[in-house]
Amino acid sequence: MSEAPPRAGRKALLKLTYRCNNNCAFCHAAPHRGDEAAPGALERKIRRAAALGADTVVLSGGEPSVHPRWLELADRVARAGLRLGLVTNGRMLSYPGLVDRLLTRGLDYAYLSLCGPDAALHDRHVRTPAFRQTWAALTALAGRVPLVTANVVVTRWNIDRLGDIVRAVDRLPGVRLKFSAVEPAGNVLDDFDGLVPPLADTARAVRAAIAQAQASVPERPVVWDGLPLCLMGDAMELECALREDGFAFLSEVFERDWFPVDDRHRGFGAPCAACSLRRRCRGVFGEYLARRGAAELRPVSRPVPNSFNWASSGPGERLSLRTCPVRAGKRAPPDPVRGIFVRTGPGRVRRHETTTRDFSDETLRTATREQEQVYLEPSGAVLVTDFARELRRLRLAVACRPCPARPLCGGVFERAPGASFRRARVLLERMLDSLSGDVLDVGCGLAPYRAALEPAVRAGRLRYTGLDPRGGAAPRTPGFAFVRGTLEGFRPRGAKFDTVLALRSFNHLKNARRAMAKLAALAAPGGRVVLAEDVVFGVVRSPGRLEAVLERDDLPWEHRLNPSIEEAALLARDAGLREVSRAGTAQTDSTLWILELVKGDGGTARGAATRTRASRASRASHATRATRATRATRATRATRATRATRASSG
Repeated sequence: MSEAPPRAGRKALLKLTYRCNNNCAFCHAAPHRGDEAAPGALERKIRRAAALGADTVVLSGGEPSVHPRWLELADRVARAGLRLGLVTNGRMLSYPGLVDRLLTRGLDYAYLSLCGPDAALHDRHVRTPAFRQTWAALTALAGRVPLVTANVVVTRWNIDRLGDIVRAVDRLPGVRLKFSAVEPAGNVLDDFDGLVPPLADTARAVRAAIAQAQASVPERPVVWDGLPLCLMGDAMELECALREDGFAFLSEVFERDWFPVDDRHRGFGAPCAACSLRRRCRGVFGEYLARRGAAELRPVSRPVPNSFNWASSGPGERLSLRTCPVRAGKRAPPDPVRGIFVRTGPGRVRRHETTTRDFSDETLRTATREQEQVYLEPSGAVLVTDFARELRRLRLAVACRPCPARPLCGGVFERAPGASFRRARVLLERMLDSLSGDVLDVGCGLAPYRAALEPAVRAGRLRYTGLDPRGGAAPRTPGFAFVRGTLEGFRPRGAKFDTVLALRSFNHLKNARRAMAKLAALAAPGGRVVLAEDVVFGVVRSPGRLEAVLERDDLPWEHRLNPSIEEAALLARDAGLREVSRAGTAQTDSTLWILELVKGDGGTARGAATRTRASRASRASHATRATRATRATRATRATRATRATRASSG
């Protein structure tokens, strides 16, 4: 599993104003231009950021330096014991002495937009004569502030000049170079086609610019943001959005409190359902998908993990949920997405966090906050092979569920009552007990579900064939036949099968679409296909145990896919399979979902047409879901997520 190094603290991004002395062609905050927060509200948010455990407050906008009291607010940040950051166009920082003044107030993060290597190209983007001041600010900050970023928003106007920008920045020691795709919101929508290059073109240009920058000044950090992982190849590990820069919270001008940073302004197209990187990728901007579709996306097939680690991040703490100090604002909460408390005894908890880069924040949020896929591994085993025997389910404490602090707190997880995975086993065995006829078990391994099938085999109403690359690994039993081979190469000798099973094996197949089509092809008309797979889950590791996991370089990544039940159903519909029933993780009370499908619906032309329309509607819905949510909630918190997740000044 890929674990990122511990982040230096926790940043909070504070929007002061949407006024700006530039008018960037790519500004996503333009619909709110002119809005400004009252100083009193901003001072309260600074105090609140400290209570939430932030160690840095980054002032942003619009342009934060046009707020009439921005320097007073910088002083407030310093007096609160916090470090200071700025997301700015840099024009004010070109004035003599101002950078020195900010350094005395703890400035250690500065993020500036650079749109071209010269005044003509930069000023065309920002629509005012600004290049001289922005370049002067970068020069004044370079080598004096721990992290200075020159962010290049890649447009049709500058995509062929990225190499020139790299050569210009070569003169600035210690400045990190970042390339960002255009976010299609605000001013961009006035000239979308004239400003936004195709994703594939942007990715190619960014990869070339990264290679040039690394060759020119090898020690210079170079990163990117805003593109799908499938287009970035070997540069994938250089992705850097707010989370990679250590941001946990964000507050818009019009919001009363802080909210977790997120990527809900991005979505996925139909090709993403078959991509190994789906659970890690942030996706594509929703508006881009709505306007240009998903044809540029190229699903990747590669081994990926299906779990992540929760590592102990501090000593044990006393905490009573009846008088919770987090709820009272007296103790900083765990990160709302990447942190949790784990109950270790009566009135005792321990903080755990995950630094994984194998999964996006949205995947982690779904796994932890929605599905509560948190498990304790009590024995200290490095590799978990038998979930039911080795894992113990943890649940969010009942008292945490209605807590008003819950949106900003990972919550307290405690041992769930009852036997873990019992309900999943019962549901699956009940379904298997109903089978009859010829059954193919794809990826059968050691045939772990043999006991549920044996009564039907002995009674002569079920004929079992197990297919697995290891073939004869399972013990021989009358009525059970085993074939060595893969799904891709399997050619049945006789008639097609009444039921095709893929129980915890579909995720291991190399090409999800072809695999689903092959499963459907092996089923007889009217036959069933049954899928059961695990969702992404987190394993709580005891103090000191994560090191043993990370030291092992022989742990297998056997999965190629980690689809949700909805994504699996989409693939199944495209393969001509109709859904009969489903059981999600809430019904199985485990990591497992179960999907029962049937091939065809009786063969009527009307039924086939209905399935075709449903499949097309599903694909369209899948591709534009994030965009519809964005358009429908412009004045709500989703608007905050849509317009403000990126830190680029504009």
